[in-house]
Amino acid sequence: MRVGDVVNFFTGAWVFEEANDRYRNPGVIVEVDDSHRQTRYVILWADGRITKEHSGYLEKEKENADR
Repeated sequence: MRVGDVVNFFTGAWVFEEANDRYRNPGVIVEVDDSHRQTRYVILWADGRITKEHSGYLEKEKENADR
């Protein structure tokens, strides 16, 4: 994933199920931080919040085939 990609927050783990409701999908990647062991992404969400997320919680939004 890279800057400008549209993503959704998702987790299938039952411990984090309530987190699915706290994020306003979709979001846009505004920064990629690969200076750590795992790459982190800075996301601007549809509600205006900005968070840092690991790739395991992000799904790249599927592009519409009609565009």
